[in-house]
Amino acid sequence: MEWFHCNACFQTSGQNFAVSSCGHIFCERCINLKQCSVCHTNCNYLPISEQMKPQEQVFFKDPMKLIQTRMEHIAQIDLFQRKQKERVIAFFRHKSTELERRLKEVNDQCYRQVSELKRENAELLKPLSQRRLRLPVSPGTFQTNGNTRRMSLPVAVTSPATANLEISWKGSETSTQVIAWQSGHMTPNNFQFQFIPGSTLQSPRPWHGHFHF
Repeated sequence: MEWFHCNACFQTSGQNFAVSSCGHIFCERCINLKQCSVCHTNCNYLPISEQMKPQEQVFFKDPMKLIQTRMEHIAQIDLFQRKQKERVIAFFRHKSTELERRLKEVNDQCYRQVSELKRENAELLKPLSQRRLRLPVSPGTFQTNGNTRRMSLPVAVTSPATANLEISWKGSETSTQVIAWQSGHMTPNNFQFQFIPGSTLQSPRPWHGHFHF
């Protein structure tokens, strides 16, 4: 250490040295126990030797070596922290991949369930549509089949019967015969009427009808 010397006599070697609490170096011949020979302040002395504490020895080491040592230590710290960061990044990357895979599975499952529900809904609606097409004609409506017109009406008759109804118009020689009957496959109190026209009527006029049962 070329900078090392006694601050009083400037000797560099051959003597035991000590450093004062005020920051001055003295050889054993120049040490003044009462006060510092340079700044004249009361101070304490620490012998310079290998027995000094590391935080005290550092003041007598080459700064470049200290920097190199510190840089190596800093590089080790950086490497350690970088590996820890890489592990954290790898963990979250793996977790993200797993979550994306799980999300895709859930989406596919939901899509299949929706498709299945739509198919079941369509199957359930088919019988309803067919049932509407097969609904019976409500009472009071006419059905035309060729030249025969039938009408289903509720009639307050409990026993099956067949009756002829002949209607004639006054002033006309034509008449229309209506035949009412109840078949075995019809519900009670429901009759069907068949109109058998005669010759063409001239005009509608007041009429007197008589019934034949």
